[in-house]
Amino acid sequence: MMNRRPLSMSLREARGRRGGPWFALSSIALSLCACAGEPASEHDADEGDIAAIAQALRDDDTPITAVTDEPVLSVERQHACAVRRDGTVNCWGTYDGGQSANADPSGTFLQVSTGLLHSCGLKTDGTISCWGANNVGQGDAPSGTFLQVSAGANHTCGLRPNGAIICWGDNTFDQSIDSADVYVQVAAGAQHNCGLKANGTVHCWGWYFTNNPGEHNEVLPTDTFVQLTANFLNTCGVRTNGTVLCWGASATPQPANPSDTFVRISAGEFSTCGVKTDGTVDCWGHGDYGGTTEPAGSFTQINPGSELHCGLRADSTITCWGPAYSAPSGAEIYGRIEVAVSAGGQHTCALRPDSTVSCWGSDAHDQSTEPPGAYRQIAAGRDHTCAVRSSGTVNCWGSNTDGQGADPSGTFKQVSAGELHNCGVRTNGTAFCWGNNDELQATAPAGTFKQVSAGLWHSCGVKTEDSTVDCWGDNTGGRATDQAAEFSQVSAGMNHTCGLKTDGAVDCWGTGAYGEAGDPTGTFKQVSVGDDHSCGLRSNGTVHCWGRDDHDESSPPSIEFSQINAGKDHTCGLAKDGLVYCWGVNSSQQSEPPMTTGIFTAVGVGDEHSCGVREDGSLDCWGRNHQNQSSEPPGNFTQMTGGVAYTCVLKTNGEVLCWGNDEYGQATEPSGTFTAIEAGDYHACGRRTDGTLHCWGRNQYGQTTVPPGSFFQVSAGYYHTCGVKIGGAVDCWGNSMEGQAADQAGPFLQVSAGGSHSCGVKDDYSVYCWGSDSLGQSTEPSGSFFHVTAGTNHTCGLRTDYTVDCWGSSTSGQNADPPGTFFTIQASGDHTCGWKTDGTAYCWGSDQYGESSPPLWQEL
Repeated sequence: MMNRRPLSMSLREARGRRGGPWFALSSIALSLCACAGEPASEHDADEGDIAAIAQALRDDDTPITAVTDEPVLSVERQHACAVRRDGTVNCWGTYDGGQSANADPSGTFLQVSTGLLHSCGLKTDGTISCWGANNVGQGDAPSGTFLQVSAGANHTCGLRPNGAIICWGDNTFDQSIDSADVYVQVAAGAQHNCGLKANGTVHCWGWYFTNNPGEHNEVLPTDTFVQLTANFLNTCGVRTNGTVLCWGASATPQPANPSDTFVRISAGEFSTCGVKTDGTVDCWGHGDYGGTTEPAGSFTQINPGSELHCGLRADSTITCWGPAYSAPSGAEIYGRIEVAVSAGGQHTCALRPDSTVSCWGSDAHDQSTEPPGAYRQIAAGRDHTCAVRSSGTVNCWGSNTDGQGADPSGTFKQVSAGELHNCGVRTNGTAFCWGNNDELQATAPAGTFKQVSAGLWHSCGVKTEDSTVDCWGDNTGGRATDQAAEFSQVSAGMNHTCGLKTDGAVDCWGTGAYGEAGDPTGTFKQVSVGDDHSCGLRSNGTVHCWGRDDHDESSPPSIEFSQINAGKDHTCGLAKDGLVYCWGVNSSQQSEPPMTTGIFTAVGVGDEHSCGVREDGSLDCWGRNHQNQSSEPPGNFTQMTGGVAYTCVLKTNGEVLCWGNDEYGQATEPSGTFTAIEAGDYHACGRRTDGTLHCWGRNQYGQTTVPPGSFFQVSAGYYHTCGVKIGGAVDCWGNSMEGQAADQAGPFLQVSAGGSHSCGVKDDYSVYCWGSDSLGQSTEPSGSFFHVTAGTNHTCGLRTDYTVDCWGSSTSGQNADPPGTFFTIQASGDHTCGWKTDGTAYCWGSDQYGESSPPLWQEL
């Protein structure tokens, strides 16, 4: 088994662990609550002329004014803008109004929307910033906070936290008139707008719609929708069942309604495109300027413009096409990483950046057994878990004693899992509960809700119409008492409830033997309650907890957080440095998020150290460093190899760089370019681009004296070297006291030189070893292998099913077969490291200096 060294601990080691740095943004939200769930947005989209989509909250303890799930890419005619992973905006293309290239706005953003000659973005503080043309006031964003922004041709609209739509700019056709109804999304077209109401119905105004001058009064659809997009004269919407309906001015040809089901759609000037549930793209409308060209591959956003069209791929890169082609420079990564974590009774589940589920802690009821598929929100209950799929349907698993583990019908915006029941907000805004109903906690009242929270024997929700709190179920001690004030968020616990008021104050009600129902002073951004404790995220980012503290569940670390969530008797939070910190009970490791080495593209080993090449080409080393052999140089690399206290890497240009112990010149890199390198204990060899070999370093036994001929692979051992020649014969040179340097006729596909033995893979994929067999290191197993690697006194082989088989010395566990499947493995000394098929690094064997313990990152 791999020996893992502990990562640097949090301020309270006994209560949980913190991971190493991972790609995190302030827009990432946690969901960790024993009764957690979260209002997630409807299918997000950014639509050529407009940007329009409902808000998304990552847990039921996130306030309504929290971060949005808005689109991060927007295209209009010949220019485009996108939000990078760090929240900055990059724009490219034509910039007649200064709205695009060379006009990137300052600050960090959650969403961006491009208009005709201007662009606007929703900043991380909730305000709107616009740039480019402002001839009719389209760039004069009002003060205050918003949930979404959508830019039309020469006007702009924004969605306020209270659901009202505010518009500014050109008002020739009344398109900049505000709408005071309660909306969850606004879609601005060229000269009209459409708003999606909380009940899923649509209201439009401006050119060609009701209450506007002219002879056309268009009839609005009566269907219910989850997302809208508007283009020049028409509007399209995704219905609650995923199908698309388009409507608009009768004076223009109506866009055809596609037959497939979609996650999100986006309208350009002449065409509309959508991302289907399988990630592929379908476009319809006029094919002028490439508007109906459907790019191959999997996408998360697609944005047709007029003469420029772009899409955000599943790997977070951007692809563009069209006659006015332009694209962002370099291979930058775009889009926010959406991560949510939800803590239940004795287990915790999370959404990874790829929307899959990861769970840890107790699995007594299969509540931590992760289901396959993509999800957009997750909520862990006491012994069960529920999650909202990307399609909006809900999947529950784990304990089902009272029906709480059953899947409800229909589509949802949000789900919250309680003790024995769940509640959710459907896509039409109504609340639905299921599971135990002994105290009527699963009998949801009528009306529409922004957010709901399921507690132990009661439930509460924030109403859409007036932001008051409506509670139902057992009201012992007043825990289910309705609240008349205006709230942005509510969190239901065991015997008490707390809510965040719109002015930032926290109000709690119910009973609490430990003071958990008391009202804290100050202003907050979020509140979250467990069984006997409560926590609030202050406006300055610090956390304040009150109530029971037997297990430090009310003693958070003194750092700044962007979001928190309380479980039964533990709490976790997302710190502003991107790390997850947990505190409180850890009886089932519910406060220990799974750790991983992060993603590598290559892994190599030295005698007592190891290194890996990261996705960006940088090097990460671990293990002994007494001669700086684990001190990574800057730069980009493709391969690493190491010996006794020295390291060599292959640069992207084919040059070699070495450092560390240079007693015999082994760390003095050779000139020229190479295709591969490998280090022995005190010497190293490489294959040049012309197929010849070159070795350097210690030559006591002639191990660096290369024989003539062309080789396609070389391996440096302790005091000998072997190479596979063109034709498959193996030539070895250097020390051969145990017969380890004896030539082999072959034919061989690959060879590896160890301490006093050598092994190779023959052309029939069998392994053959020669030299010392004192510890069984040359007793090769049967079967088919792709690759073999020899350490000092052990050997490991990569089978054709990508599993690993090891044999020989077991003094440090180096002959143990590791779990999982691998792409490559490499042995040195008494340990081996491999590059697994999931991209992570895994090591086993000696760990005296941490050489078998890659640095751990949080899996999320």
